[in-house]
Amino acid sequence: VTTFGIKRSDLILQGQQLYRLITPIFLHGNAIHLIMNTYSLQNIGPEVERMFGPGRFMAAYLVSGVAGNVFSSIYTPNPSLGASGAIFGLVGAYYIFLHRNGKLFGRSGRMQMDSVTRTMLLNVAFGFASPNIDNWAHIGGAVGGAFMAEAFGPKLLVMGLPNGARIIVDKPTIRLPRSIESIPDQITDKFTRVQRRMRVDRFQSDL
Repeated sequence: VTTFGIKRSDLILQGQQLYRLITPIFLHGNAIHLIMNTYSLQNIGPEVERMFGPGRFMAAYLVSGVAGNVFSSIYTPNPSLGASGAIFGLVGAYYIFLHRNGKLFGRSGRMQMDSVTRTMLLNVAFGFASPNIDNWAHIGGAVGGAFMAEAFGPKLLVMGLPNGARIIVDKPTIRLPRSIESIPDQITDKFTRVQRRMRVDRFQSDL
């Protein structure tokens, strides 16, 4: 794992192996580490993906993971790996989403923001208390996710129609290129085609 892609601050800051800003996101130290991050991702991921859409969700996740590894490389020499920086980024992105669209969500949105704030503060406090947790990756990930949400995240506006009806439209500050937003759909289409081909092949092999 160390050879393949764990976060190495020295190699990253020297500009020798910048791919290590990305590869640690997909590596974990053991099964428990993987299970804990999977559980956390399952808690926050579906809601963020529903609000942001698959393309912006993917972009926020990856940018947050990279931002977390940048912070970690700058502030700690210790090697690290895991997706927690990216997951913290999703939490940060969700907070910004609730904040900038607070008028639409009202009291429910404020309660969710309070819950997100408590969760992040508790995790950061726990991280600083534990020497085995890369807290700078968590903080950097949250900053990266917040930036992505502020720049590219949903900005919901209520617009009136000529017939008197009202609709909610998404007007982000900056729109991600369609080529990026469509990547998850393209991947899904490819898997679907492969699955169909496999079913056809199995059917033919049974003849």
